[in-house]
Amino acid sequence: MRMKVEDIIREVPELNRELLGFETLGGGLCNETYKVQTQEKAYVLRINSRQNEYLNLTRRSEIEVMKMANREGFSPKVISSAVPEQFVVTEFIEGRMVAKDDLKNPAIKGMIMDRLKRIHRMEDQGRICTPYDLIYGYLKGAALFQVKHPEGLHRILHRVETIAHRRSNDKEYNNKFCHNDSFLCNMIYTGDQLQIIDWELSGRGDVFFELTLIPFTNQFSEEDEREWLRLYFGHAEEDAFHILQDMKYVSMVREVAWGLFYSGLTKDSRHHDFDYYQFAESCIQRIEQGIYQL
Repeated sequence: MRMKVEDIIREVPELNRELLGFETLGGGLCNETYKVQTQEKAYVLRINSRQNEYLNLTRRSEIEVMKMANREGFSPKVISSAVPEQFVVTEFIEGRMVAKDDLKNPAIKGMIMDRLKRIHRMEDQGRICTPYDLIYGYLKGAALFQVKHPEGLHRILHRVETIAHRRSNDKEYNNKFCHNDSFLCNMIYTGDQLQIIDWELSGRGDVFFELTLIPFTNQFSEEDEREWLRLYFGHAEEDAFHILQDMKYVSMVREVAWGLFYSGLTKDSRHHDFDYYQFAESCIQRIEQGIYQL
């Protein structure tokens, strides 16, 4: 049973000490996230969704990743993780989510690339989470919730299998630790630093999948994509550009599978009014039109 905010606050000493109040934080569709303000400081309380039960990713290993990223200097400190399957409390970082317009700022883009490179050098903590694990994990969960397969799903999955086979030959940039959810909304800019949040999908995966997440959600042009690759690799070879296109396709299909899964998971939930099934159908339509961007 999902714990209530008030119950968790009573349970965690840091939150219960001279409590002033709490408020909902925006930006996420999967978990419930709150800012808890005490007399001394502010904290973030995340009440977890059940998605990791279907993705074979333990919350305990996620906490270890979060602690490691904090030691690296680019993730908030974990304050309480006594019941990681249900909730986690971290320090609150004063700042703002990175926005699309920030990508025009070379300094911020440089920070993003620095963080991604450092993430890709991190240890995996035994976590494996490829883009294909995400797709088929979400679809398995959707099936358990008896979510109807939308028209066109099987067609797009066939190309995913082809791409997965092709990518399995890349020993240099495949099988590296990745955040796997490194969208701009999971990056907090403090004015001079960049902090990365929401590590629940992190694990050993494909660097190119990671590199697609910002381009395919921010309408990058071909020139933008080639510059993105140059920022990461120091050059933009044609092979890398074609791999990026393949992984943008995979990223779109991941969105489809995510939408189907959450349409089942949140069917009786009062916390979200987002139409996940309609979102999944719209992604399939875009894929069939040859549009691999949200």
